[in-house]
Amino acid sequence: MSVLKAFALEIENLSVVLAGKTILRNISLKINDGSFTVITGANGAGKSVFIKTLCGLQKHLGTVRMFGQDLKKNDKSIIGYVPQNNISEKNCPISVLEAVNIGRYVKSGLLKKFSDKDERIVKNALKFAGIEHIKNSTVGKISGGESQKVSIARVMAQRPRIVFLDEPQAGIDIESKKDFLNMIEKLHKKFKFTCIIVTHDTDCVPACSDKILKIEKSEILEL
Repeated sequence: MSVLKAFALEIENLSVVLAGKTILRNISLKINDGSFTVITGANGAGKSVFIKTLCGLQKHLGTVRMFGQDLKKNDKSIIGYVPQNNISEKNCPISVLEAVNIGRYVKSGLLKKFSDKDERIVKNALKFAGIEHIKNSTVGKISGGESQKVSIARVMAQRPRIVFLDEPQAGIDIESKKDFLNMIEKLHKKFKFTCIIVTHDTDCVPACSDKILKIEKSEILEL
């Protein structure tokens, strides 16, 4: 007898109200494990609020289950999150290597000494993201495109089951956008994590997308 795989996400009647304004209203949605979903919509439509809610960072009404378990009970280390405002702050003093190490600490704990396995995973994350050559550079001194690669390498070092990317193409040039999206597609194919990417740039929708959704008037439409 075949065993049915749990959905990566099961969302039922999800609503979010902020400062008396309904941002998201009665959203119900299922996303398959290992799939690649793109969420589009105008600025201010609620895309970032939706992503933060699914990461457990935003209070909400309704039910969110991740891999069959209530979101509140899930191990947060299985969630990889790249926010709009990433680690590229110009005054950030840490090195690229230290930034990527953070992803491994999320998985293993801050107090645990790095093992050979941890170091190997971080090294591979740097390699997969194509940033081995800048591992000793200061994060605050690298380009926007490189910074985005550092962010995804940090998440890959974490080895999550599901990855959320909130406008990862924002602030980088067209060639860097294409380069970054190609990298995400390759990583998704290799590691088979569930990927949910938010963008308002409909010209940069990855070819590997299984589902394209649009947030409009507080609701989600499937395109």
